[in-house]
Amino acid sequence: MAGIALSGFSNLFNSGSVLAAVMSSSSLPLLSLSQQAAYMQNQMQEVNYIYNQSMSVFSTMMGFVLNPVTGSMTAISSNSYVLNAIATPNTAPGTYNITVQQLAQPEISLLGSFSSANTQLGQSGTITLFFRSNTSSSGITDNNLSATTPGVQEFNITYNGTSTLQDIVNEINNTAGSDITASIFYNGNTYSLMLAEKQGASTFTTSPSTTQHVIVAKDSSGIFTQNYIQNAQNAVINLGGASVTSNVNQIQNVISGVTLNLSGTGSVILSISQDTSQVANNVSNLINEINNILTPINVLTEKPGTYPSQNSLTSANPFIVPGDFMGNFMLTNLKTQLLSVVQPLENLGVVNYNYQTGQLQFDSNSFQNLLSTSSQTVLNSVTAFVSSLSQAIMNIISPNGALMTEENNISSDYAYTENQIYQMQQSLLLQQQQLQLQFSQVEAVMASSSAEITKLQTLLG
Repeated sequence: MAGIALSGFSNLFNSGSVLAAVMSSSSLPLLSLSQQAAYMQNQMQEVNYIYNQSMSVFSTMMGFVLNPVTGSMTAISSNSYVLNAIATPNTAPGTYNITVQQLAQPEISLLGSFSSANTQLGQSGTITLFFRSNTSSSGITDNNLSATTPGVQEFNITYNGTSTLQDIVNEINNTAGSDITASIFYNGNTYSLMLAEKQGASTFTTSPSTTQHVIVAKDSSGIFTQNYIQNAQNAVINLGGASVTSNVNQIQNVISGVTLNLSGTGSVILSISQDTSQVANNVSNLINEINNILTPINVLTEKPGTYPSQNSLTSANPFIVPGDFMGNFMLTNLKTQLLSVVQPLENLGVVNYNYQTGQLQFDSNSFQNLLSTSSQTVLNSVTAFVSSLSQAIMNIISPNGALMTEENNISSDYAYTENQIYQMQQSLLLQQQQLQLQFSQVEAVMASSSAEITKLQTLLG
């Protein structure tokens, strides 16, 4: 704290020096509190570093939601030209004989014949579109459809003399786009309006000689006559002797957890199995992540110089002070929890804790050998390890977890200390002002006395 210079004192009394000495002595408790506050700030930074390392483990584990650490389920087709498949993590392994007898296809029709897609139609009219969304209208011919027919939707598309074929396409897609796809078909000579049912929009099927169609167009002017070029049909597969139909070529859960994507007809063998090729790598990554938490805990809770990882950690993170949390129950208990989660892997003999380095060591070769000879036992142990680690990490990073509780406690003490510092600063400022006033009064008295002495000396000769 800077002193306040006072001038005019006699050689016998240096008020500036006296004031500086008094304030320096009074500021010693303030200096101690400031050091305590800086120490607490650093501890909060150290705790936050461990929290960030724990969040890294959490992020890694979130990646295993879609791709389990024990390996994803793979579905391999003997003929990918007929079908491919995707299996979810919970799909049971197995082998299936599947025959794709026919693919689903939409009904397609062409309307009218025009020289250009952008030529004006030259007359007005309305195209009334009837769309059969399901089989409720079976038995009702196209000529007898209406807006009140069960399972039928009606769309009215109006046009005038300046409308073009492209305008009609745009209007249909805007009005009925969730059920019908309109486009322009060019056969090399003329242009036509092409209508197709949206994939999966209808369960109604047709045949070449039918008088019942999915999309029926009635044009008031007569320039849009409808010609069907492809009939609607469902996909049909045979699975283990059972026939399955679908109005789309993507069939879900006919095998639990499996999506079949049909692309051709024929017979295939579908094999579903667990891909364990990445299990060792996944486990190794998790062990490394745990070590990234253990390293700062070891350095902070043990005597400086205990672990070789101290130098590299403190060089990269200068705020970490070795031994800063020696005897701290929270961090010591945290280490115990992390070491306990690897117990299933220790029981397999593939993980051990090195007390000299303070790190977990993973034997990848032994793990791979066990996986090839005792696959299910190993996978069960990995599952138990991941489950325990997940619970431990959630306990660490949760708002009421160990790290947040410790940081909140330090933060509370820091806020209290900061308030004490502020109060003490105000008190010292008041003390300084009072001393300055008192020393000014002393200076005035001494100056007056000095003048009187000089006057008396003059009179006495």
